[in-house]
Amino acid sequence: MTPTASEIETIVRRVLSTLTAIGAQSHSEKSVLSNRLSLTDQVISLQSLKNRLAGIQVLEVGRTAVLTPAAKDYCRELRVELDRVELVRSAIGETSSMNSSPNALARPQRLVVAGSTNYMTSIAKQLCSKQAAVIDKSADDATAMRTIAEKLRTGHQAGVAIVESPHAACWQAARDDRLRPAVIAHWSDLDDVLREVPVNVLVLSSKSWNIPSACNVARRFFQHLQNHS
Repeated sequence: MTPTASEIETIVRRVLSTLTAIGAQSHSEKSVLSNRLSLTDQVISLQSLKNRLAGIQVLEVGRTAVLTPAAKDYCRELRVELDRVELVRSAIGETSSMNSSPNALARPQRLVVAGSTNYMTSIAKQLCSKQAAVIDKSADDATAMRTIAEKLRTGHQAGVAIVESPHAACWQAARDDRLRPAVIAHWSDLDDVLREVPVNVLVLSSKSWNIPSACNVARRFFQHLQNHS
């Protein structure tokens, strides 16, 4: 029996309706499972974010994107973390972030930690890999500073150097116009330096700072960078 035109149309409508419902369900599940929202806009305003942050914990934007003060305040109000990523453009012209796949670990972390001390391996175990990339022990202070300088040129935002001669290392770093170093001798100095100086490298003495305290400095620096990004 051959179906009539009316029956064919009815069947097609039912199939399309079912496919639409499945697609909507799939999209909803993806939004729930992923608590990240990625925006490729160069300028992100409060209007850009309105009604888009429900259930979102991380807002992913380009490294050079500009967020208006109101947009930043809105993210803080909703406790949405801001994550700046390097955006890549595909061959068909679509823009996506390097964080879109599980293998995007090559994306530079915000902070890099290097040093000439023997306890760099222990530092790596204490710090979260999402906060900092910890480099294996450098041959000397100069090598540690060069490593940090190279990492900053490849996308990292700031560094912590744990060295034997902090003032000499700071002097060396100051010769590189990419680096803005500051020696931190005591914990009480840290907040003053972060508040008053546009520093991007903290220099610690390996003789004065043990593993837990050096890690705490790195965590505090990471938090400072997050709050002022």
